[in-house]
Amino acid sequence: MIFMSEKSKKTTSKKTTTKKSVAKSTTKKATSKKSPPKKTTTATKKKPAAKTTTKKPTTATKPRSRKLKIIKAQILSYRRNNRLQTTNQAIAKILDDYNHKALIGKKFVLEFPDSDATAKGVVTAIHGKSGARQVRIRFDNAGMSAYALNLIGDIHI
Repeated sequence: MIFMSEKSKKTTSKKTTTKKSVAKSTTKKATSKKSPPKKTTTATKKKPAAKTTTKKPTTATKPRSRKLKIIKAQILSYRRNNRLQTTNQAIAKILDDYNHKALIGKKFVLEFPDSDATAKGVVTAIHGKSGARQVRIRFDNAGMSAYALNLIGDIHI
């Protein structure tokens, strides 16, 4: 009698690949496969005439120094939500005519007036609608003080 509750027992084994099996398989492939003989064609094609090129004489020129371009941005506010204010992140408005989406990952430097202190950070993302031209900035150290609001900083490209 065969009962319906009995299940057929099938053994399944998981294939595991190890470095040894990979090494064996690559050596087998390399030794077992031989390249097929190349087919020769009876029709011959004419080769184009060799072009002679003249090289310009190389001169010892200095590599062009890449001038850093600076974009101005005004800090509008801290980044915040309905219950927290994140002091190590800020929202800045791009003042110059430049594609603000291309500024992600660029360095931001804010110099405080009447002081030697600077706040350094990185542009992390765009903020809001694209027409607003606002970006988010994350500061490297503990954050920025409230004196930084409405100050104009530099984004180095």
